[in-house]
Amino acid sequence: MAALPAHRPAGPVAGDATLRVLVVDDERALREGLRRLISGSIALTPEVRIAATPAEAMREAALLKPHVVVLDLDLAGEDGLALLPHFVPSAQVLVLTSHGDPAVRARAFALGASAFVEKHEPASTLLAQLNALAARH
Repeated sequence: MAALPAHRPAGPVAGDATLRVLVVDDERALREGLRRLISGSIALTPEVRIAATPAEAMREAALLKPHVVVLDLDLAGEDGLALLPHFVPSAQVLVLTSHGDPAVRARAFALGASAFVEKHEPASTLLAQLNALAARH
């Protein structure tokens, strides 16, 4: 993903609203990069937590009660989409993956995903989707 300037965009903010975001990805560098990107670029003040495995994701979700989950499809060989029923409908789920074929996209939306972004797309696409999901919160 292309880097973006480190500033918080103007947008609708109700008082001191906090957006709770859970990033679930098995790649450490990507998790940390997403945490920094989201922390500096979402219109609402974000609280971002990360998880590498489905078990960690469930623990973090229980503690955080996320508004938005950024979910990778492939979690070190485990099916990330299998987690969708645990997050939906209490959280908006953005699937972020390298596997963007139409069948995968259709399955993600059928399971309740709110958005779908491929990892090769610019960071601005991801942030636009996250801000749209934040606006629903």
